[in-house]
Amino acid sequence: MTSPSAAANAAAARMRQLSSTSMHSSSSSDTNGSTSSSSAAKPLFPPKRVLLLRHGQAFHNPRAEHARENGCDFETFLQLMMEDDQFDSALTDLGVNQAIEAGKQGHVLHALRNIEMVVSSPLSRALNTADLVHPVSDTTKSPIKSSPRRVCIEDFREINGKLMNAQRLPRSDLERTHPHWCFKQVPALDESWTEELESRDACSERGYSGLLWIMQQSEKNVLLVCHGGLLNYTMNNNSKVVLVDGREVQSEKQRCITTRFGNCELREFIMTVWEPVLDEQNNGENTQPVITLEEVTMVEGSNILNGHGSDGDEEKVETM
Repeated sequence: MTSPSAAANAAAARMRQLSSTSMHSSSSSDTNGSTSSSSAAKPLFPPKRVLLLRHGQAFHNPRAEHARENGCDFETFLQLMMEDDQFDSALTDLGVNQAIEAGKQGHVLHALRNIEMVVSSPLSRALNTADLVHPVSDTTKSPIKSSPRRVCIEDFREINGKLMNAQRLPRSDLERTHPHWCFKQVPALDESWTEELESRDACSERGYSGLLWIMQQSEKNVLLVCHGGLLNYTMNNNSKVVLVDGREVQSEKQRCITTRFGNCELREFIMTVWEPVLDEQNNGENTQPVITLEEVTMVEGSNILNGHGSDGDEEKVETM
């Protein structure tokens, strides 16, 4: 993990970009040649340890993902997904296997043992991946008694609109099929889906709002299971979200932190929300908070925030 100031400096730099005062040369330099706002960045909430997991392979994935890996353009990728489209696309047999095998890996088991809350998209492929990777521990399967707490959040659904695989079940059906999950945050009916594909900006704002919701919860160690498109837009296309590479250098071939998630790929982050800065050029209003996602090397026990972890051998996590 990088020093605590690395994420703070990254947040301060992004806030300067977002603030209109950064457009003026007078605000970009001090008498000592450094930026005064860098040291002013302060966490709005205590940091959280967040495991981000993309769902296992679903029926609309195989051909489209294979074409993407071979460099196809977005139009071809979308066309293949449309040809293989189905309502609330379920996990394939391979996708189910991916999730089960991921949950058996030693470093994953160790990381999950301290998870206090599991958060998921309302799409079935994400909910089922979460339950396969981290099975519910209470046989009563009640959203009140289940441990850890399992909450479904509408903001974490995949890029919405156009495709049937982006549609979800009504809340009553979700409560029937997944009784150990809490769906209070999910509207009764899927009224947000339209025949138009959701814009990149709108999708990334949903992801940003969802991350803010997680930061407002009391749990310190969280597993979030959602989708490749949403994660990509939120992490790489939202100006209020900053990625920081806190992994220890292990190989020149180490995956770039901006690389799109593969099916059932797990990555670990320290997530911090930073106090907004005063925008003097915008009627004294505050900018929106900046979120830093510092990716860390998955080390057995050493990144757990409650202090109960133990040291272990480092393992690089790419795809599973």
